[in-house]
Amino acid sequence: MDEKDFEKQNENLNSSEEKDEKVVAPAEEIQEAPNAEADATYEENDNWQFDGEAHTLNSNVIENDVFEIHIPESNPYETAERPKKVSEPQQQEAPAKAKGIKGDKLQFVLISMVLAVVIAVLAVLGTFYYTKPNTDERMNPGNVALKVNDTPVSIGMYNYYYSCISQNYISYASSGYYDLDTTKSYDVQTTTNSDGKEVSWSQLFKDETIKQIQYITTYYEKAMAEGVTLSASQEKSVKSTLETLKDTATSSNVSVDKYISDTYGDYCGYATIEKMLKQCYIAENYYQKLSVSKKFTDKEIQKYFKENKNEYENVTFAYLQVPYENDDATATMEKCQKYVKKIKSEDDMKKLIPVACKDMIDNYVQQGYAQDAESCAELLSANIEVSITAKETGIVEEAVNWLFDDGTKVGDVNAFDDSKNKVVYIFYKVSEPQTDNEEVYSVRHILIMPDGVDTSSSDINLTDEQLAEARKKAQKILDKFNAGGKTELEFAKLAEKYSKDTQSTSSGTSGIYGGLCGGVQQGTMVKSFNDWSMDDSRKYGDTGIVDSKYGCHIMFFISKQPKYLYDCESDLKEKTEKEFTYNSKVKEYKGAMKKVKVAKPDISSNTNTSGSSSSAE
Repeated sequence: MDEKDFEKQNENLNSSEEKDEKVVAPAEEIQEAPNAEADATYEENDNWQFDGEAHTLNSNVIENDVFEIHIPESNPYETAERPKKVSEPQQQEAPAKAKGIKGDKLQFVLISMVLAVVIAVLAVLGTFYYTKPNTDERMNPGNVALKVNDTPVSIGMYNYYYSCISQNYISYASSGYYDLDTTKSYDVQTTTNSDGKEVSWSQLFKDETIKQIQYITTYYEKAMAEGVTLSASQEKSVKSTLETLKDTATSSNVSVDKYISDTYGDYCGYATIEKMLKQCYIAENYYQKLSVSKKFTDKEIQKYFKENKNEYENVTFAYLQVPYENDDATATMEKCQKYVKKIKSEDDMKKLIPVACKDMIDNYVQQGYAQDAESCAELLSANIEVSITAKETGIVEEAVNWLFDDGTKVGDVNAFDDSKNKVVYIFYKVSEPQTDNEEVYSVRHILIMPDGVDTSSSDINLTDEQLAEARKKAQKILDKFNAGGKTELEFAKLAEKYSKDTQSTSSGTSGIYGGLCGGVQQGTMVKSFNDWSMDDSRKYGDTGIVDSKYGCHIMFFISKQPKYLYDCESDLKEKTEKEFTYNSKVKEYKGAMKKVKVAKPDISSNTNTSGSSSSAE
């Protein structure tokens, strides 16, 4: 069956399946989506924002079902050239005119022919093939919930991602991170999505699920088109995960498909998990290849900076945080306005801390954060000054606008009400907006340690013999690199294979790949590492071996630049990655989407307070 036949068959089934629900599935298996669309249509997703601290493709996503992704790099997104028109199309008479048949008569004849084909196919294969969802990842029309570009996504696959994402939100809510009552319907509770739009939690769960599927599938499609495959270690990981699932199911006295569907939702089975694992790994491989290879020119970075200059300028200010007095915002603001009139310098602000911040100081001392009021006041005074950019979201917008306003001068003082946190901030402007010109460097490294060393210990001091052993290993790896294409991607792959620094490779929890140390400030790393990286003679692609107390570092130099340009380049990569991922098209199938999983509140709890436990069923 070709693409058009598939689409036609799915539409026919979606419109007729409710008439014969027994054929589709028992009624109790069907969960009604609260926001099901009236029609299955393509949805443009250009408005979806992808959080900068957000999703990354790595093994932790797969193993821990966590979808909080960090993307340190981005990708080149090339599209095929539009085919050139070789000749003007020839005018042809409409078939209806040529045959002397009216247009509507011809359309009826064609529809009859299509129906005849459908009836013939159904007679041969049976209705169940088309209407019945399954756990085997067969992409018959009744089992396809979504399509991302040309890739169909099963109900079971949707349910897997939905279960992980909704349960993550619910778990965080139980710890107080979200204002979400897990004992009440998610249809009637609202939140704000990444676009600043108010939506129900039910809608957010669905939107974030589709967004994650879209993200993985877009990379997976590109990877398959370019012949990207699983590595040997990834194949081993897939096999190990599946064997663990089998063993767990056996110990629970249920089939593996039953165990998986009970965990992640109906129609999610062994084949679904296997497919999901392979798709994620292949997508990850393609993403990492692009993230390492993509480079922006200085001209591109400067152009982006000029277009977004306000976001890369920092303003420094001193501040006092004054909690509401008896929850009275008006009285607290009046008191703070009196303080404002007394402040002529930063020292004046510091002198006011014991009085203006007394309630906060007493609270800190009571909770054990400070030994006494005097030491607490000294600590606040030492941290009174901070710097932010215009895109800062942790401070009330009115205050940020005031700090960056050309009419606000150094030495100006103002007070701002933060009703959400029930405090009033007093700001003293210390500097005009300016870019952060501190030089930072980016390198990749492979940490080689001698055998028998506890890599988890922070107190490592190697002997000369141990360093010599590590240096010998490091030189062999560097020789292997130099004998190849000597590309950054090849170096990154060697880092993944040999480096003992798990925080700069995908074997750790940082979400970083290939030994990357990006945007490093001077003094952050050990002296030998820092000195090699900050050498003014360094140029892209330089390599070397550096000794430290931890072992030997095989170095690959990437760049050295002002901090604001590094931040600008990182944001440009993220912007390009968003455009690549979320410009793909997503189509929902109405009938199948009625059978997907929908999170239900925990009605077993007797409490109605935010943060109660819940399960997504």
